[in-house]
Amino acid sequence: MFLSISLWACGYTLQERPSYFKSHWKTIYIPPFKNYTQESEMGELLAYELRHRFSQGRLLIPVYREEEADLIFKGEITRVYVEPVSYEVFLQTKERKILFEGKFQLIERITQEKIYENRKFNRFETYRVSEALTGLLDPGKKEALKKLSKDISELIFQEIFFK
Repeated sequence: MFLSISLWACGYTLQERPSYFKSHWKTIYIPPFKNYTQESEMGELLAYELRHRFSQGRLLIPVYREEEADLIFKGEITRVYVEPVSYEVFLQTKERKILFEGKFQLIERITQEKIYENRKFNRFETYRVSEALTGLLDPGKKEALKKLSKDISELIFQEIFFK
């Protein structure tokens, strides 16, 4: 009892369903994001991270077939680009920033009603370019894309459940 009062006093609460969520919504289908960029694996990475995040939240269970889902998440990557942040010497970057732009919507499968939509979603990740000669065209970029995907999935989850 003391523990629950202490946690409540510190601002902790139990995660609950948003008020706009219907009680019979239990499952969600999250296909790979549509991807109109050169970063071909980004669509699958984002879907994977978002499925993982939803499964941790335990409010909606991810399913792998659309016909089994109550809700459908549709994501789209509209732009991913890299720009230099700092230089070691002329034309040799020390740090780069990878920027993401996209949009998403949450749809009830049976009625096809849009439950939630964000038409412009942005995020970036800064990464260090490795000094070692690795033979890669852009060392560090792959890890930055993974971190960016994880951050984006967390932000999308929070936006849907805490709007």
